[in-house]
Amino acid sequence: MTDLPALLDFVWSRLSHGVGDRTHPARHPTLATIGPDGPELRTLILRHVDRDAGVLELNTDMASPKVAQIGADPRVALHVWVPSDQLQIRMRATAVVRQGDPELFARLPPQVRANYGGAPPGAEPGPAPADEDPARFAAIRLTLHRIDALVLHEPRRRAVFAAPDWRGRRVAP
Repeated sequence: MTDLPALLDFVWSRLSHGVGDRTHPARHPTLATIGPDGPELRTLILRHVDRDAGVLELNTDMASPKVAQIGADPRVALHVWVPSDQLQIRMRATAVVRQGDPELFARLPPQVRANYGGAPPGAEPGPAPADEDPARFAAIRLTLHRIDALVLHEPRRRAVFAAPDWRGRRVAP
């Protein structure tokens, strides 16, 4: 893959596979936010990809500290590693948290819905299992500004793509 449009297509195809394939590594990106003590990283599940809009979507709990962190500073980064392709994708984005889709919440398995209730993520759990709370189900919408793609197969290739036109430029690996 030597041309820039083909590399960008490859990146978007891998991100799209992450939505549809539960076993694809792009399904579990690492999201970075800025917390009170500095950067914080966590793995989430990629739920939606819209290449035309340059948007990715992840789900979260409204009680999670990352919601307040995004509210305080919406600049985030996302990292995906696809070992079979030796592909690292680093993205910069602006995040917005909004209430999640109630119909989607209702379709989640009961054990997943149960995660949205009780003590906030990171707090001590309560003595009894908590009831699910659909109001805590939220979506993080990431509007991408930059994609940095690094292919580690020989010869190594790296390119940076920036919104709004997504024209890339080669950079040293």
